[in-house]
Amino acid sequence: MPTKKTNQKIKNLNILLGVSGGIAAYKVVDLASKLTAAGAGVKTVMTDAACELVGPKSFEAVTCSTVFTSLWDTPGEYEIDHIALVGWADIVIVAPATANIIGKIANGICDDLLSTLLCAASPLIESGATLLAPAMNDNMWNNPAVQRNIKTVKKMGFQLTGPETGRLACGTEGIGRMSEPKGILEAIEKIASKIKHKKK
Repeated sequence: MPTKKTNQKIKNLNILLGVSGGIAAYKVVDLASKLTAAGAGVKTVMTDAACELVGPKSFEAVTCSTVFTSLWDTPGEYEIDHIALVGWADIVIVAPATANIIGKIANGICDDLLSTLLCAASPLIESGATLLAPAMNDNMWNNPAVQRNIKTVKKMGFQLTGPETGRLACGTEGIGRMSEPKGILEAIEKIASKIKHKKK
């Protein structure tokens, strides 16, 4: 149960939650619920792969907000989704952040709604208001190309939480496990505190 202190840190902030196609996506429903209960406005963007693992309706139920899945969705009159969503957000989170989405961010690839809005989020990136929660197999995490991309996104200004060492979806033990929702929430609170301090 969130404490009053937790509520105050993220209350009234607009949080854009990006969900990419890792098996840990099911845990992010709990994160979305916690953020909403704490008083944040939450909008969710899901990749096609994420939708194969968790239904968009799960996120809509806990956030009471439409889930965005395509560049071609037009829920707002004449609004360009990726620009409008970034303009709305105070903080952008990607959980789980797969090797694929991290590679897209690092190399400026924009081939779906999530990767396109992350490319358009330069002001939030520069202000430290973007958070990635990596999740992948340990062999993928240790791949030199992935590590190069991790260094690149950090240099760009993205904050990272995790990954942790533990049991992975493939059944082995190693690094690559997504941080638990509680840990991601704590990382969000730190970012929120800095944002609110800057606004004062």
